[in-house]
Amino acid sequence: MKKGKNRAAAAVELAAVLLETAAAFAWGQRAALIERGYTARGGEYLLLLIPFIYYAGKRTLLDWIAELRELWREKEK
Repeated sequence: MKKGKNRAAAAVELAAVLLETAAAFAWGQRAALIERGYTARGGEYLLLLIPFIYYAGKRTLLDWIAELRELWREKEK
């Protein structure tokens, strides 16, 4: 049962990250259009990298926390 919960939580997290990315991208496109006055491709397309940055940062942070916990446990012994 726990495995199903983890999958559901992961699916919800993925959906939230993708929706947030789409919203940020749409906002970036509108802001760029207002500033430039014409449609073009620019830095707003970097917003599409948010999911990759998020998951890489999340994995790094979780690994760092696990390592700190392990060091803490070793210190208590």
